[in-house]
Amino acid sequence: MSQVSSVLRRVEGGFAHWCPGCEELHRLPDSWTFDGNLESPTFTPSFKHEWREHVCHYVLTSGVLNFCGDCTHALAGHAVPLPKLKDEGMGDDD
Repeated sequence: MSQVSSVLRRVEGGFAHWCPGCEELHRLPDSWTFDGNLESPTFTPSFKHEWREHVCHYVLTSGVLNFCGDCTHALAGHAVPLPKLKDEGMGDDD
């Protein structure tokens, strides 16, 4: 893993960013469309991460996480700027 900007880390098969709703890294696969902006990225389509009874679903546009209403965390329905990564040891990527 290598940090490529203040908000993105390059990981095997994609990019990772910190999710403030899940409090962990999420991986966006290389197969998603990426606008190339490392500081205020846009990735499409939406990303939906499901595990056990939890759901995190969002659209990342111009560096803003637009969380969908089906998220099971407290940020459902909110728009939140993509947080800066703290260090290489911050969480595990998904």
